[in-house]
Amino acid sequence: METLKATSHPHVVSINNSFKHQHTYYAVMEYCQGGSLAENIRERSDSLQEFEVLSWIVEICMALKAIHEKGLLHKDMTPQNIYLTEFGKLCLGGFWKMDKNSNSNEVINYLAPEVFKETTYDSKSEIWSVGCILYELCTQTLAFSAGTTVDLIPKITSGPNPSLQGQWSPEFHELFSDILNRNPDSRPTACEILARPITLRCLIKKSKTTIDHLQTQLDKLRAVADNLERVHQNATIGSLTGGVIGAVGGITSIVGLALAPFTLGTSLVVTAIGAGVGLTGGVTAGVSNMTNIVNQSSDRRTVHSIIKGFEEKINAVVLWLQEISNSLEAISTCQSADKLDEGSSFNTGNKARFGTRAGKSISELCQLLRVVGIGKIAAQASKVVRVAAAATGVLSALFVAADVFFVAMDAKELHRMRQKGPDAEAHSDIMKFVKSVRQAGEELQKVLDEFKILTSIIPSLEDERELEWQDME
Repeated sequence: METLKATSHPHVVSINNSFKHQHTYYAVMEYCQGGSLAENIRERSDSLQEFEVLSWIVEICMALKAIHEKGLLHKDMTPQNIYLTEFGKLCLGGFWKMDKNSNSNEVINYLAPEVFKETTYDSKSEIWSVGCILYELCTQTLAFSAGTTVDLIPKITSGPNPSLQGQWSPEFHELFSDILNRNPDSRPTACEILARPITLRCLIKKSKTTIDHLQTQLDKLRAVADNLERVHQNATIGSLTGGVIGAVGGITSIVGLALAPFTLGTSLVVTAIGAGVGLTGGVTAGVSNMTNIVNQSSDRRTVHSIIKGFEEKINAVVLWLQEISNSLEAISTCQSADKLDEGSSFNTGNKARFGTRAGKSISELCQLLRVVGIGKIAAQASKVVRVAAAATGVLSALFVAADVFFVAMDAKELHRMRQKGPDAEAHSDIMKFVKSVRQAGEELQKVLDEFKILTSIIPSLEDERELEWQDME
């Protein structure tokens, strides 16, 4: 439990605290608003595409790699223990069976054959569970099922392996087959899965797509500052009449207009409400309505969500780019296709884990890496980590500034602005927030620029699936 509490990983559910009561340990977990992966599979009305499946599988493998490197085993790898945040990021949770003598009820459909044959359970057993989850993502049905446990166990230990039907690439079929290999020694590790060309392509694609999304969000965030300043200097201040009562309508108008780039419908509604309060509300009713509108509207939550989304996605992209860099660095030890069968980390003994088709792709990738220079990629990856770490503080400061803005934006503040006019900029909480947004925007742009530099120098192995992934997105 202490190890998990000290673990900070984008794809592992954070455990903020823990305590013991009588004979039971309790964990205070991060709340994942997106529900469990099991719920998402059940609720899907359409089938997932290859890129979507791979996207989730690589996030699961990154989480497993992190806990396996700490000497931990999950021991209950099922879709029910994998969660999604409100922004769609996958997190591994449900660490309830850390005690090997635990009597917790387990879902045996996901257990590996060696658990029943040899009563052994290790990191390779959890890779088998990943294979079962992969199959379920592709088909929305269990990889192994039966009416009773007595009938189910023989299917897992010696029955025919499930096969995938449909438009899945040969590399995808091979990955699935290798993961569900009944010989645990021949199964790939989480690290080896992440170093396959098919998963590297997925990680690169995920990174680039998320960076583009973050750039769009950053542009919208800057528009919030521009809108606030425009309203402050022109429309709202000029139209505030009647002192406090007019200001009450002004605050909702300001908030609604400022957030228009993010929530057009909601913002326009809030703006209309604000104007109504300004014209017809009495002092008592006006103040009450103003407080309710600001506290209960979606605007404050929107600002918090924007900032939280930035932080979550930046941390995830940093991890993805680090993983790509680490995998490429390992692959770069292969100086030629022949070395795949010699002393490299992807030699003959590991080829079954890495994929038989991977040899040609790895050879091509090694040639690209010699041109680009793995040192250049590693150096840029290190720089990305440093720059992103600094941005975390900027986002925290912006979160505080947003809270101050919403608390301070009351009738008294707006009335003071109306009295002083545009010269009140330096003292206005509106303009303080505008300044905070713009400062944060500059720092976040530096992070995105470093992301873009790294993704531009990372070589990719494009294949016929690339166009399909682009079309899907």
